[in-house]
Amino acid sequence: MCIRDSNRRSWDPDCLAKALSDPTRPTFLIGSVPPREGTSPTDASEICDKFIQRARCLANDGFIVYDIQDEASRTNEERPFPFRRTLDPVEYASLFPPLAGKSAVVYKAVNEPDDQSFDGWLDHAMDMHGHRTLNLVGSASSRDVQGIGIQGAAARVSERPGLAWGAVTIAERHTTKGNEHLNMLRKTGLGAKWFISQAVYDADATIQLLNDYGTECRRLGKKPAKVILTFAPCGRLKTLAFIKWLGIQVPHEVEQRISEKSAVSKQAGVDESMLVCRQALQSILDRTATSGVPLGVSVESVSGFKEEIEGAFVLFQQLQSIMLDAMVAPWGVNWFAVPRSVGSPPKIEDLEEGKSSLEQAVVVDKQALISSLNRTLEQCTLDELFVVSGMLGGVQFKHKRETHLDMR
Repeated sequence: MCIRDSNRRSWDPDCLAKALSDPTRPTFLIGSVPPREGTSPTDASEICDKFIQRARCLANDGFIVYDIQDEASRTNEERPFPFRRTLDPVEYASLFPPLAGKSAVVYKAVNEPDDQSFDGWLDHAMDMHGHRTLNLVGSASSRDVQGIGIQGAAARVSERPGLAWGAVTIAERHTTKGNEHLNMLRKTGLGAKWFISQAVYDADATIQLLNDYGTECRRLGKKPAKVILTFAPCGRLKTLAFIKWLGIQVPHEVEQRISEKSAVSKQAGVDESMLVCRQALQSILDRTATSGVPLGVSVESVSGFKEEIEGAFVLFQQLQSIMLDAMVAPWGVNWFAVPRSVGSPPKIEDLEEGKSSLEQAVVVDKQALISSLNRTLEQCTLDELFVVSGMLGGVQFKHKRETHLDMR
């Protein structure tokens, strides 16, 4: 978390875009879906806070808030889970910074008919709610292509100073068409700073895409954009069917493994899918190490089932450890306590006061500040610990509680 001088905000909304664009370090995100349409503001805030409480001990750079669409044109097969409209992702994503001190990447399905309509949406997202990181998504099917499309939306976003955007990359398209790496280069040419993949269950498809992308970038003398690899636990056959309906390729042997374990118990199915994800990430890291493509990890739950939701938070820690061991070892973690009341968002005046004290203390005696902070941490309960990354430039605390990675 970065704190800047402001009467309106207590975090730097540009930090997440910088992390996503930085090729020297991995980026870690946790995905979330807005509550159903009609959820009251109070209930939405409570749902968001509960999600953040689960993520509080995780070393994530920020969050993803998805823009859920019907996507009925994707396939003729029946949707395993019925489509339900959600709250506006822009409005729901605006709850994360005051509760978590971290921004969210807001997914945007580009379906506006013209520039004026899309500009209105940008005003809503950026000016009214302060978002700085968007992920632009095109139509689910070529039959749905209409309006301004990704190219038009990218042009409108590029005219907004301080606004950064990324795009989706789909390894399955590379398997069938062989040109997804060229699509990625086309989108970076339009201004995309990063890519976020679909959920990965077929490591081979992702490996081929990353290596081809890296090779083409070297041939053209271009620097590849970071690719965030998405993973999602799956412990039920219905969830597995939904994953496949979304167009995610699941190899037969992987489907067999998860199916056999899910027959034993729901948790056994989730555990097996998490093992598949860990093995997939390790294979990707091993076999794309020379590609030159910077990577990150995102974890989401594609269902509302308890075992899969809880598994997503556990899987995040497991995948983060695998990636950091492979890419930046040795690595360490930090806690920093932010003055706040338990169960309520941090007050801007408290954060600004803490920032001022921090700056003065660093100038006078950084070591004394560290000692003071460690004494403060010893007096805190775990619920009172609030993570702030980046404020002390990698200083390691001696605190013995669970720790939080300071990637800055």
